[in-house]
Amino acid sequence: MSFLSKIGTKIALQRAGLGNLSLPKENPFGAASAKGTQESSGDAGFANPFANVQWPPKALSSWQAPAPQTPVRSAPLIGEKAQSNPKIPVPDVDGRPVVLLFLRYCGCPFTEKLFIQMRSLANRHTSIHFVAVSHCTPQATKEWVGKVGGAWNVHVVVDQSRDLYALWGLGVSNWGHLLNPRNGYNQVLLGKNEGVWGQQVGEGGCRWQTGGAYAVDERGFVKWGGPMKSVDEAINFEEACNALGR
Repeated sequence: MSFLSKIGTKIALQRAGLGNLSLPKENPFGAASAKGTQESSGDAGFANPFANVQWPPKALSSWQAPAPQTPVRSAPLIGEKAQSNPKIPVPDVDGRPVVLLFLRYCGCPFTEKLFIQMRSLANRHTSIHFVAVSHCTPQATKEWVGKVGGAWNVHVVVDQSRDLYALWGLGVSNWGHLLNPRNGYNQVLLGKNEGVWGQQVGEGGCRWQTGGAYAVDERGFVKWGGPMKSVDEAINFEEACNALGR
């Protein structure tokens, strides 16, 4: 890690109230590629760099490495048949195409912005079934949705076990993904320019969980999307609707 990156990381931690935390010298998540990291997230040898830290609930506990996850599949590619699940059947039971948003965690300001954008489109594109997936507890998810103005026409699904995340190729992120200094800078800009500062971290939320978005047509084929490439990625849901021909 370069000198500037170290300084940026310290600034990001101070903003999160973790200014006194010393980061491990090596990245415990970066030994493998992103795909390899996701697929190995359920291994017994998964190292938790915060194992010896006593964490208060919610905000600080969200920095802990998540519990082992169902083996993470490779992310579905555009043109492939999507994996169906009783919680999110594809094709949809009413025959509509589906746009999915897998939330990083309830409370994340970038997630809040994406959810609000998706919610606005859901009101305009009623021929599409919009679904948001949360891994926070049901109560925490419900409270967060209320704080950001309600779900409107978005169907909110709770997936505490993160089985759905794993099914769609979304596993554990790495240090570079989570603590890139650019994330903190863009978070400040988001708050100053758009008034989105985020909410209290929802119970069960984990910052290491990778988010993502997909569009699936009425036949069950993936037409758009993939895992988020960065915490602050600006997902264009208009593109998702266009890919579905709506």
